[in-house]
Amino acid sequence: MTDVLCEIAGHVARVTINRPANRNAVLPATCARVYDALREVERHRDVRVLVLRGMGKDFCPGADIRGTDGSAESDPVDPRDNHKLYDVTVLLHEMRAVTVAAVRGGCAGAGFGWAAACDFRVASDDVRFNTAFLDVGVAGDMALPWSLPRLLGAGKARDLAFFPRKIEGAEALEIGLIERLWSADTFEDELEAFVAKLAASAPLAMAALKNNFVEAERMGLQSYVTFESQKHGALFASEDRAEAFRAYIEKRPTQFRGR
Repeated sequence: MTDVLCEIAGHVARVTINRPANRNAVLPATCARVYDALREVERHRDVRVLVLRGMGKDFCPGADIRGTDGSAESDPVDPRDNHKLYDVTVLLHEMRAVTVAAVRGGCAGAGFGWAAACDFRVASDDVRFNTAFLDVGVAGDMALPWSLPRLLGAGKARDLAFFPRKIEGAEALEIGLIERLWSADTFEDELEAFVAKLAASAPLAMAALKNNFVEAERMGLQSYVTFESQKHGALFASEDRAEAFRAYIEKRPTQFRGR
């Protein structure tokens, strides 16, 4: 049984950390396989939404600090692939598809870093976030000091990092760590509706909008305005834009074709 599952159906891909007996705690080889799964999703240009989740009751509490267990999934990572252990965050943040962390139960350490790198974080009301790095004597990985200040602000991000503690659903929503909070009983239905609405959006425009946010983080205002206006002109000439205008006038659903 593989410790990372990748399923692509229509415009939606789902990558699942599949170590429920370990609460989805990850080994180095697990991280490498998450990276490989995300790269596989990248090769499918029809995928519009990527959902990252854990199997069972937890998202991912971080590294499996109990170490290897002798299984195939705990094989050492080829040194040439060491970049895979850390570049998962880059793929989640920059890949063409809109990324959604579907968080239930425990989410800490590396799992927290991966969730923070996604475009959206949606959670059930049994969620428990914790940076956790200082608790185990490390300074952190998975780019949390880069992503968390962008979500919460510099001071709040430092507070959560330097004073690790459990952040439950209501507080996570209040401070802006998550965008949606749903009952554990309705979580799966709410998640499917959320993902379906994203996947039905104009594909060219949605990919461009995500890229706009990524590029805006790298540019000054004037450079970004020039970049954005050039992309806007190309999208305005697309068949999807023309179809959207016609559908609005004709009061009917839009049929996007990605052209």
